Amino acid sequence: MSDIQKGHQITLAFQYIQQVFKECQRLIFKIDNQLAPEWGNLYGNRITKDVSASLQEADRWIVESIFRVYQNNKDKLVNKCITITFWGDEVEQPIITAGKIVYSDIEKRDHWDLWNIWFSWTDANEDNNYELDGKVNHFRSEECKYIDEAYVFSLPLISIYLAP
Repeated sequence: MSDIQKGHQITLAFQYIQQVFKECQRLIFKIDNQLAPEWGNLYGNRITKDVSASLQEADRWIVESIFRVYQNNKDKLVNKCITITFWGDEVEQPIITAGKIVYSDIEKRDHWDLWNIWFSWTDANEDNNYELDGKVNHFRSEECKYIDEAYVFSLPLISIYLAP
């Protein structure tokens, strides 16, 4: 393969990543519409954090995951959340994780609570065999005092098809 062909392949890879991001945007817009008006988008148009513009942190230049958090307009302690994890040590393929979190203290709420619940929970409970099968799992932890409970499931992102 020539250098020009290799360069073209790299460009195509980035264009493909852009297309995946656009399809995720469409999915989130559909979810926004389904949850409105009872559920408000908590962080506006912010969809990620921890992306770096620093030369020293090249491994943070590309988005690893995105989030969307919705707050119940009547009960602020209840949130619905979605994360899409594209890559990372914890995943073999892009996954979508969704769920409901019931907080005891929303002052400690974080963008990544759902992500943290899924990955810390599945790591700690390997014997429980939590799979990317869409099955809802119940989470309750003595260690995380500001979350009363959560209901979380995860699926491979590729299993969700968005029609044009």
